[in-house]
Amino acid sequence: MAYQCLVWIGAILCIAQVWSMPTNCKLQWTLIPRTHNLLLKVSGPFPSQCLDDKVEISLPESDLAVAKAVYKTLTSIESLFDNYGIPQSWDGQKLEDFQNIVYRQIDESKCCKMSNDEDDFSARDAAITDYFEKLKKLLKDMEFSDCAWETVRLEVLSLLQFIVVETSDNEFWSRRV
Repeated sequence: MAYQCLVWIGAILCIAQVWSMPTNCKLQWTLIPRTHNLLLKVSGPFPSQCLDDKVEISLPESDLAVAKAVYKTLTSIESLFDNYGIPQSWDGQKLEDFQNIVYRQIDESKCCKMSNDEDDFSARDAAITDYFEKLKKLLKDMEFSDCAWETVRLEVLSLLQFIVVETSDNEFWSRRV
């Protein structure tokens, strides 16, 4: 009887120890290139009739080097593509796959939004928010035209490409699928 009690107490202490350990929030590396490729294939090359409407908005590059910023970027991308009319000419299946992977990445890394790893996140958050507000304004100003969406698609592709290239060796990535 005393032996069973001792085993139970030991098991409870082990569980308590593991449970109290801090979780290491990781984003899934393999999903970012997949999202980029899906968004790239949603439509063809940038339409020549839209060249006069093309606008470049500066990327918040220096603000993307931490997990919480990438998480914020993904939630902003999700919001952008969920809340505004998408061109009918885009490949609906690829767009849906793109949105599903973005949603999956957000859902599986919710712990990143609670992370306190970044000292100056309010400045990073403001830069990322400002960038996506400019994209939303562009869409509204151009009345959600196909050309406006193509410009936004190019911007988001650039942003995802930057994340793929510049943050690939960061510790906040998990390499699991």
